[in-house]
Amino acid sequence: MNRTIPGTLGLIFGTIAILIGIFAFLPISYYLAGGYLLICLIAGLLIVRVFCASCPIKRTCVHIIPGYLATFWNQSTGPYSSRTIILTGILFAIIILIPQIVLITSLYLFVIFWICIVTAAMSSYLVLCPGCGNQYCPFRREIPKQ
Repeated sequence: MNRTIPGTLGLIFGTIAILIGIFAFLPISYYLAGGYLLICLIAGLLIVRVFCASCPIKRTCVHIIPGYLATFWNQSTGPYSSRTIILTGILFAIIILIPQIVLITSLYLFVIFWICIVTAAMSSYLVLCPGCGNQYCPFRREIPKQ
């Protein structure tokens, strides 16, 4: 199976979720919408810098864009520290939790946002993580032998 398609779809669904968050902020303030976009860009780059840059297979990353960006940092590979995992989780939480303040006012946007987030996460966890070549990744799972 071509693993690049689920990787790309995961990024697309994650991007759609962020765009929904931005859209939800627009009626309140253009500045809040722009601030959320800026926070997402900074958090995304920090995730790539902290987590993806130390991946041994970043040059063949099925997510494509994070793998490409991670090649700008020549970071040694090895097991992820608990600090790295916690920081990555916090950065993802920031991206996901900030728009909840305004998404709660629109059931439709709230539901679509969470469908996109869950779809992006599940595409990685169920399709990409099994058999991933990054032996250090905490989400890596072995492909069941048949």
